[in-house]
Amino acid sequence: MDRNAYRSTVRSIFISDLHLGSRFSKATELLKFLQCHRPENLYMVGDIIDAWALRRRWYWPQAYDALLNHIAMLVDNGTKLFYTPGNHDSFLRRFQVDAPPVRIQDQFIHLCANGRRMVILHGDQFDNVEGGAQWLSVLGSISYNALLFSDRAINRLLSFLGVSPLRISGTVKQTVKLAVQFISRFEDKLVTHARKENCDGIICGHIHVPRYRMLKEILYVNLGDWIENSTALVEYNDGRLELLETSRPANRGGREETSNLDTQPECSVLTPMAARLAHGLVGYLLLEHSVNPFAKLPNVNAVA
Repeated sequence: MDRNAYRSTVRSIFISDLHLGSRFSKATELLKFLQCHRPENLYMVGDIIDAWALRRRWYWPQAYDALLNHIAMLVDNGTKLFYTPGNHDSFLRRFQVDAPPVRIQDQFIHLCANGRRMVILHGDQFDNVEGGAQWLSVLGSISYNALLFSDRAINRLLSFLGVSPLRISGTVKQTVKLAVQFISRFEDKLVTHARKENCDGIICGHIHVPRYRMLKEILYVNLGDWIENSTALVEYNDGRLELLETSRPANRGGREETSNLDTQPECSVLTPMAARLAHGLVGYLLLEHSVNPFAKLPNVNAVA
């Protein structure tokens, strides 16, 4: 198949919980996935930036700049970029905008090509633990990072011994998040919200557990994350939706393959458009703590 044919079959891409700033963010994997497509719409559904991690210790490798450059290239070529803040990047809720290069709102209503209406939001607004005891959520995040470090160390040893890897951190994370989901009646609240907005479905993130299912007459999609799962939702040109595990190629109906296309990252020096995105998203976090964003974000001064 022609490379441009691969790119043209996806109308919209939805991702959440990338956690830029965490040492376990799979930014390079996301870059390789996005390089396979030229969507009309790109929705970043919260916790894309991990302000909690960045406030503890600044971590911004070149892979992040390469990802920003590619997203900026998509925007330059006509992709509409939408961003709904989550609990880890909630500072952006004070800077909502409805204009390019990135539209930032607490929620969006997306109209699929087949006429289906979908609410897009992160979902932390419907988490009782997050709303009533954020300190517990922060503690859980720190503990999860410790588990991830242990997970990697144990699996390096298992690999050396020729034993299959274990997903210790992922199992614990899903168990804890599912408990929070139960306590908060998370899915029920989201479905009720979709009905209130007169929509056919809801797309969210937050709990890091990918889901695609009908709850009565409402389609519920949880996007998972880019720490453990590397999952994304795509809308095809006919309005069909599919939740992909991007480390595995889609194999039905000639759908996209997520490897072997343009897998070399772009130059890590930010282009002017990428600098605008970085300044608009990360710059607010730095300014919030009286840090000079120009010292942290390369080439921001190139912005007109």
